[in-house]
Amino acid sequence: MNILHEFFKKITRELLRDRETMKSLSPSQRLRFIFDYYRGRIFLLLCLCLAGFYVWDAACQASRQTVLEGFFTNDDAGLFPAQDIARDFSEILELTSRQQVIFDDSLYVVPGSSADYHTASQSKIVAYVAARELDFLVTTPELTEYYAASLPVYDLKDLMPPELFARLEDQIYYATDAAGSRKACAVSMAKSRFQKGTASEDAAPHYLMAFSYTEHQDTIIRFLEYAFPAPS
Repeated sequence: MNILHEFFKKITRELLRDRETMKSLSPSQRLRFIFDYYRGRIFLLLCLCLAGFYVWDAACQASRQTVLEGFFTNDDAGLFPAQDIARDFSEILELTSRQQVIFDDSLYVVPGSSADYHTASQSKIVAYVAARELDFLVTTPELTEYYAASLPVYDLKDLMPPELFARLEDQIYYATDAAGSRKACAVSMAKSRFQKGTASEDAAPHYLMAFSYTEHQDTIIRFLEYAFPAPS
């Protein structure tokens, strides 16, 4: 803030100094004069304001508790609008202003691809898993098989309440994990509120997998109950 304050003071002094010069100029000439002599300072001001905004945003995010973080990848059909889902689920959880749900639907992964966007998406998933910040991942059948064999996924039979697991048992994807154990690695989203009844209902469903290090087991269960509402 002191840097911006001093910068504004300097700009003000220079404008006052050049005021007499600009009085004799036409409006268009004044604009040209300001552009020629102050464009560097204007650019620096914009950079400082942008940097200040990012610092402020980072501070706000750091001051809030993340109660659940999830990624949705390769969502070609637009079934998982992350911001809408996060807002809806946050209301169900009745979060305070100091709590947040973070969902991201912008990732697209193609194993083996060297395309920058695919590489960046893959790197983000791996980085968040390595940092133990990502609670769950919703992705395609092919990527479910790929990640189940390489990432620390939860056995959903251990995570879900018995009633919920029994209701979704025919939607469970079993696979052998990185440790060589066969377990319930993921659950198909075909009968979830996101895909059921849509034009993509008959398409290959996405699958949800939870990561074994998560400290938000109860919130993941709440999300599964939200995604798969019990029959009335």
